[in-house]
Amino acid sequence: MHSLDSKGPLLAFFCNWAPYRCYMDLCKSGHTFTYPIYPVKLMCTGRIDPAMVLLAFERGAEGVLVMGCKDNECRYGPGPGQAKKIAGSVHGLIHILGLEPERFLTLQYSIDEQDRLFEEMESFAEKIHKLEKSPLSAE
Repeated sequence: MHSLDSKGPLLAFFCNWAPYRCYMDLCKSGHTFTYPIYPVKLMCTGRIDPAMVLLAFERGAEGVLVMGCKDNECRYGPGPGQAKKIAGSVHGLIHILGLEPERFLTLQYSIDEQDRLFEEMESFAEKIHKLEKSPLSAE
């Protein structure tokens, strides 16, 4: 894995539909990200288990993004709402673990929001880069 100046990578969980399509369109158009972001494609972000996010941090991720569809555009109906509930649980757990809340972010996208996705991923990566190394990462 690449590093962020000796830090771990960022992990991004993408809904298979609009957000992943935006990401792939960015990659095909030649956009490059300043920091390494590892994509994980899911059928729906409503299916993420908080344990998946915590495992990412345990395995060295400095930050985790969850990129889902907008509420009214989800192919599975309640996915975005379920993802919001899961995000609330994750925020409570990472606080208990001593991680900054900025290390975890959930966002929603439509299929035509490639530029917004790029800007928000870059902004997230920049914020993570400015933080100290995660206390969960192995020394």
